Amino acid sequence: MTMGRRRKHRKDLPERVYFHHGSYFFVGHDGKWTNLGRDFVKAMTRYATLNAASGSQSMNGVIDSFISSVLPKKAPKTQREYLQQLKRLRPVFGHMRPDAVTPQNIYGYMDLRPPVSANRERSLLSQLFKLAIRKGFCADNPCKEVECNEETPRDRYVEDAEFDAVYKIAPASVQCAMDIAVRTGLRISDILGLQLQDVQKDGLYRRTSKTKKWMIYEMIPELRKIIKRARALGTDARGNVRSFALICNNQGQPYTLDGFSTIWQRVMNKAIEDKLIKERFTFHDLRAKAGSESDNAQDLLGHDDPRTTNRVYRRLPRRVTPVSKNKQKTKKKP
Repeated sequence: MTMGRRRKHRKDLPERVYFHHGSYFFVGHDGKWTNLGRDFVKAMTRYATLNAASGSQSMNGVIDSFISSVLPKKAPKTQREYLQQLKRLRPVFGHMRPDAVTPQNIYGYMDLRPPVSANRERSLLSQLFKLAIRKGFCADNPCKEVECNEETPRDRYVEDAEFDAVYKIAPASVQCAMDIAVRTGLRISDILGLQLQDVQKDGLYRRTSKTKKWMIYEMIPELRKIIKRARALGTDARGNVRSFALICNNQGQPYTLDGFSTIWQRVMNKAIEDKLIKERFTFHDLRAKAGSESDNAQDLLGHDDPRTTNRVYRRLPRRVTPVSKNKQKTKKKP
């Protein structure tokens, strides 16, 4: 039996998929090269569609069907996260029939993964089984019998001095994104998705990518100034609009999530190297900063469940008044 050569580059790609001259290609057993396109997520979706057409009733078939039919409906960041998780799930469960996977198999997998990653991958695996049930490949979802690992919510709170230190060395467009984040609590994917048409007289409109809910942020003076600065960055010297995206790069092009993340990491690396801050923080920590400092965090962050707000995004210590020793006790009536 002849084994295929091990990949030296792009180990994130599935079997028989290659990146060549700026595009992704699928090479069939007959040696035919099929161009899957330049965009990674779209290429993986097309690849899964080609495989799903075979009608396999294994977990591999369910995964391919999930990528081709369910994944495109998710937010861009979620798509990329799911593709990375599926890359880890496929070698373990791909060859198995859905009705042969047991809770013990899933526990065995989770025991070998970091606790938080294991929880996320178990959640995605559960979605795969829901699809398998719908297709008639199995009758039960074994993930229901598997408990998640206990997680400790992230508690990193970005102090004003830390924010200011990073802000000063960040590019102007990143500064605008940071300002919007701490005023609105929007996720970075939603900030990068803001368009000029979202700016109205009565507020900033945004349908969030995760919950699909419409949010209207009142046009307070601080927010108006931030938007004015951001719009100026997207205008050339003659006053012509170069981009319909509110946050754009020096060429007037909207940022991709990966592109912005790369710039953010450079800024954070410089802040650490120059000892401007002692500990790194993520851009998502700015959403928690907004929630921690808001008097109405649940509405600001668009949460239905206040427990999510209080457990994950409220990161400032609670300020309470101690019991006074001299406080007169109220006697109970006989």
